[in-house]
Amino acid sequence: MIPKRLQVELLSGTMEHSRRIGVHRYIDGQSKVDSDLLACETLIHLYSDSKKIASLLGTPCDLSALFIGHALSEGYGSFANAQITQEVTDSGSINLSIDQTITPGDSAERIVTSSCGACNGDGLDELTEGLPSFNGTHGRFSHEFIHEQLIQMKTNQTGFNETGGMHAAALWSPSSNTQYLSEDIGRHNAVDKAIGKALLDGESFDSQFLLLSGRCGWDIVAKAARAGIGTIVSIGACSTLAADTARLLGMRIFSFMKSQSNVGIGLHSHIENNNP
Repeated sequence: MIPKRLQVELLSGTMEHSRRIGVHRYIDGQSKVDSDLLACETLIHLYSDSKKIASLLGTPCDLSALFIGHALSEGYGSFANAQITQEVTDSGSINLSIDQTITPGDSAERIVTSSCGACNGDGLDELTEGLPSFNGTHGRFSHEFIHEQLIQMKTNQTGFNETGGMHAAALWSPSSNTQYLSEDIGRHNAVDKAIGKALLDGESFDSQFLLLSGRCGWDIVAKAARAGIGTIVSIGACSTLAADTARLLGMRIFSFMKSQSNVGIGLHSHIENNNP
């Protein structure tokens, strides 16, 4: 049974990214009893009309943003005005319920992403069926200006800095220079939370950049496409399906973003040499 103190923290939304536990630490041939901060992970169920929409393993913070962002990025629709209620079960899992009706698709046809080890899709046509093309205008920014946003995101990754075990995603609005940063043990959840935060704040997505602390696979491109995001910037690599899908949908990806270099996919000619 989950302790009452943690139940209160979960329900109030104040639970931190990490929890300190006892460990045996081995350094230079010596072992000692110590403590360490670990990233929090729990089972999170999403419900609509008492029907389960999805089950996620994630970090129990920013849970309303997680549900709202997940609904949009998985193609269920925009529920920015919905109310999310939380319930902590005796086993420690969390039930999130939305006060609006969500109709999930056939679960047998849903794609299980590469991070889960399986996929029902046979090819690009099947994977991209139903994904909207990006119809917005791609902004023109310098490489240095975009890289600065990743540096800012990394600086503010408190969960990762504490534990070394959390992914980060941020939606960056160039017009307001605002970052909606989120962290989670799962990279998909981090993306959903960032999308949810921006949606709850009334942001539109056609001019937003999605910043990633890791790699960019097809599943992240699909989430961005459903939300109407046209540009993804990742510290890590880009997969073949992510690249092919981005090109097909009129999106762009800047992968392996470093201080002096990046690998551009899609409409990457819109990077300039000078700051806007």
